[in-house]
Amino acid sequence: MNYEQLYSGEHLKKINPKWTFRKWSYRHTFVAKMKYVTKLLQKTPKTHKILDAGCGQGLLVEHLRKRGYDVRGIDAFYGSEYVHQGDLLQNDFSNNTFDVILCLDVIEHFPLLEQEKLIQELTRILKPNGKIIWSIPNQAHLSSRFLFLLTGRLLRTAKVEYHPGDRPITEYYRLLRKHLTITQKKGLSPTIPILFQATQVTPQYTGWLHTILRPFALVPNWCFNVIVITKKGERK
Repeated sequence: MNYEQLYSGEHLKKINPKWTFRKWSYRHTFVAKMKYVTKLLQKTPKTHKILDAGCGQGLLVEHLRKRGYDVRGIDAFYGSEYVHQGDLLQNDFSNNTFDVILCLDVIEHFPLLEQEKLIQELTRILKPNGKIIWSIPNQAHLSSRFLFLLTGRLLRTAKVEYHPGDRPITEYYRLLRKHLTITQKKGLSPTIPILFQATQVTPQYTGWLHTILRPFALVPNWCFNVIVITKKGERK
């Protein structure tokens, strides 16, 4: 599968018109994420209702619909036949609507004090026993921890205007557990110092190095990105 088709890079092209997916520094992390998520969805019955929350232009929504899934998206900035333009924190979906919700690299875009509200809203519209698949950048990945030892500060996963809600992954775990049960964690892109940075500087040539680093992802908290699968309990 050509995962490049699932990411437009629109906002990056505004910053750098010469941007290409092949030379994108987070290309390997994105591909690993989409491989894992699409593999998870293969186990989901096509009769289940899926929401892609914060879906952007809806490229993944269109990809899944072409494969027969009952999926729609919601995003604050885009609208289309399959994407509802609306606010995730004040959405119009009814309680217990979706069997599966995807929230992929979205929660970090919300300010710290709004993140629990997002979790509550997605939990509200999730059916009992339904699951939410999160992918979340981890501010306390391994390279960031080494920098903290040397300088007393953690690396941000992006500029503050892009990720105002940046925080260590363990803080996200704590927030999620207040409303959901965490059933699985999967680390993506372990940030072994220097080697991880090499995969970012020349991503078009270092796919082999990213593969070599993959076993270190067995410790999710070392990774730049973590997929967290959560489940909603049954009605009491």
